[in-house]
Amino acid sequence: MTDARSLIENLRTDCIYYLGDRPCRPHVEAGHRCTCSHFQPTNRRGVIIKLGAAGDVLRSTPLLRALDPLNTGTKILWVTHFPDLLPAQACETVRPTAGTLARIGSGTWDFCWNLDKDPEACAIATAAKAKEYRGYTLREGVPYPVDEAAWHKFATGIDNPYSRRNRQSYVEEVFDITGLPFQGEEYWLRDATAAARETAIRLVPKDSAIGLNIGAGKRWPSRIWPVEYWVDLIKLLKAHELQPILLGGPEEVEMSARLVDETGCSASGVQPLEIFYAMIERCECVVSAVTMAMHLAIGARTPLVLLNNIFNRYEFELYGRGEIVEPSSLCDCYYSPVCRTGRKCINEIVPKIVLEAVLRSLKTARKAERSERVGARLMS
Repeated sequence: MTDARSLIENLRTDCIYYLGDRPCRPHVEAGHRCTCSHFQPTNRRGVIIKLGAAGDVLRSTPLLRALDPLNTGTKILWVTHFPDLLPAQACETVRPTAGTLARIGSGTWDFCWNLDKDPEACAIATAAKAKEYRGYTLREGVPYPVDEAAWHKFATGIDNPYSRRNRQSYVEEVFDITGLPFQGEEYWLRDATAAARETAIRLVPKDSAIGLNIGAGKRWPSRIWPVEYWVDLIKLLKAHELQPILLGGPEEVEMSARLVDETGCSASGVQPLEIFYAMIERCECVVSAVTMAMHLAIGARTPLVLLNNIFNRYEFELYGRGEIVEPSSLCDCYYSPVCRTGRKCINEIVPKIVLEAVLRSLKTARKAERSERVGARLMS
């Protein structure tokens, strides 16, 4: 009991790493005990609520880089349906459960940022006793902006003409909601494990690999590129001595098999998300519609050629890596999962245009890589 008393009395519950229900990261990774060299006092405690969708959670993670938790002593509890996507070193992630709701309501927080304008997230936000509220709350039982900073993003979600006129990226909108200046902060994803990266090495060739994410979800037929176009693109890529590799999930198994049969290209098969991400990290460029693969490519800093037709192009932050390829004129069915006019504007994005975008993206990326190598040699 004496040892337990000594241990408890010396605990630094004010450390940013302290969890209470399990060992902290410095203890797990190196056996450190309080007070160790990793001690960082908690200066602020905040709740971020961003439940989904998965891609929107990922493109909200630049906030973590701006908050810089470890260097500023900001302890963050992030409520989400996708906890495994977020970096454990930057925040504690929890699912939206009754226990989470009770925990949030049990103390006082320095800030509560609710980035989701849906009833469940707004209800969670109302439970928090915080010194600062940002984003969305409930008014008369329905979502409503907390303040003027959230008006713009709220309006884009309820009025299509207003949304079409928007010229801000999703990331910029999120930063505006929280009152932080956006300075090009990148996504911050949980790193792939060494085992996932070893598997990716076996699946993806080292050089000139072009990842082709061939799906877009069966719920969104309006943005699915024709299989015949993928066949043509694969042949064009091979003619330029590039190595296309098919990426996809369970819904794309049949299409992937057909493409392998008709073109002889490589296919990754259905992989867990962690390996899927590690594969995207190894690609020189990724071609994708607006999907999870798009966000993973942005997070991996892999050049991206984005096939977009039904969304506002300005909402996507590519950080200067890659291009957005679209039909020559605006889609008639903005944000619609099905084409309502019969135009099928996704078919207006032809393989030759996509190939040219891939080649330009590769040229830019390789030039930047050479410049970095030259700079490194000059500094050494």
